Amino acid sequence: MLPLLDVTLSQLVLRLCALVFIAGVHGAAVAGTAVALGDQGPRHDGRLSLNPFVHLDILGSISGVLFSVGWIRPISVDAAELRSGRVGLVLVVIAGAAATLLSALALRLLRPLLLPLLPDAASAAVFALIETTGQLSLWFALANLLPVPCLTGGHLLTALVPQWRDVFRRSCPYVAVLLVILAATGLVTGLLAPAYRPLAGPLLGE
Repeated sequence: MLPLLDVTLSQLVLRLCALVFIAGVHGAAVAGTAVALGDQGPRHDGRLSLNPFVHLDILGSISGVLFSVGWIRPISVDAAELRSGRVGLVLVVIAGAAATLLSALALRLLRPLLLPLLPDAASAAVFALIETTGQLSLWFALANLLPVPCLTGGHLLTALVPQWRDVFRRSCPYVAVLLVILAATGLVTGLLAPAYRPLAGPLLGE
């Protein structure tokens, strides 16, 4: 059974809102880390921003909402401009994942302080949104550690084989389509599940 069949309309709306939040945090963290390490390219490309709409990718958003495997538009980072060279690419990937996870944890910690201030209906909606954001953030962070060209983790491939950087960049649209298909079968979340389960307890309270 495809993951899509297990998702209700209300869950789709919650996931879409969660993904918009995640895209802003993840994109800003990746771009900010690259700029801090010396590559001003993301700043000139307009990616040094918490505005999610400069980071959202159409296929990545669809996949994230329907199948829990999402990604942002690739952020170009030039290892030659980074003070730490190719190691900087690894740091960029780690920073994106860390910021995504920490933002989910921050929401969870704020939840008991925020919910009592809201009316019952709003409190239930916010509770559901924070839960969804936490779950999707964990899937998002784990997926984007994978060394796949259209993902943030694609920078790991460039770090390993820098001479293939342009090849990886050109392959992104085709790899993205393949990744959506694989995500739709549940293969990607199945691959990531062994990492998801032990992290879900301390991060999400599951």
